Amino acid sequence: MKILVLEDDLLFNETLEDFLEEEGFEVLTTLDPYSALDMAYEEKFDCYLFDVNLPYENGFDLLHKLRDSGDKTPTIFLTSREDKSSLLEGFDAGADDYMRKPIDLDELLVRIRALLRRELKHHKVHLGDYTVDGRAKQVYYQEEVLQITTKAVDLL
Repeated sequence: MKILVLEDDLLFNETLEDFLEEEGFEVLTTLDPYSALDMAYEEKFDCYLFDVNLPYENGFDLLHKLRDSGDKTPTIFLTSREDKSSLLEGFDAGADDYMRKPIDLDELLVRIRALLRRELKHHKVHLGDYTVDGRAKQVYYQEEVLQITTKAVDLL
């Protein structure tokens, strides 16, 4: 599973990258929204983790652009903003979740897994030579269907 992290605080950016990689995710990081937009257009991600307060453009505007282009990648905002209007703005921008800093990494992990689990039920997810089709409840290896129970697919 591939995650794009957009966080302009270098130390927190590296902390997120290290933690998520230890949990088995492929992680690409960037410090600015323009690079994040380019990366999102060039590669397929399973989840976005976006800061809100960024140089040049805020995370809300970035997500609006992605949603307007048809990108439905699950997104969690990680922000120091504590006001209710920012929370509402984040969800109005298309966020699936919103966490206020300081972030508990274990809580972030369970939120990411919950988002990905919901996505898996409706989409195909590619993991190397394997494809999991949550809608059809099937797993493929190099385009051949594997004999696996629907319960096992749900657990994936």
